Amino acid sequence: MRSKNTGNQKRTDGQKAEALAEAFLIKHGYRPIERNFHSRAGEVDLIMQKPGAYVFVEVRYRANASRGKAAESITQHKYMRCLKTAQYWLMKHHLSGSQFQIDVVAIDGALLEENISWLPAV
Repeated sequence: MRSKNTGNQKRTDGQKAEALAEAFLIKHGYRPIERNFHSRAGEVDLIMQKPGAYVFVEVRYRANASRGKAAESITQHKYMRCLKTAQYWLMKHHLSGSQFQIDVVAIDGALLEENISWLPAV
């Protein structure tokens, strides 16, 4: 049986991973727009903007490799949910014709910048 703290710890770690990813992307010239946008299709962890495009970011975190690497956890199904959510966000904000991309920020191990793998425009 999972303890209540396990779920809370995962949520806290996820929030820390998102904050680390956001800070990393800001250093690379991205501007934060929104966090944790939900739609019927799914959720996008971070919505950022870079010159010429909106960027929808999926953040994946693995404290240890027992379940594989963080980047390996992005399935085709997850990608499609992210894509549909991004398209919905653009439509909702009357930006349907805008350029956009989906990035993945994967963090393996300790929540440190040196453990980030950035996969832009997947």
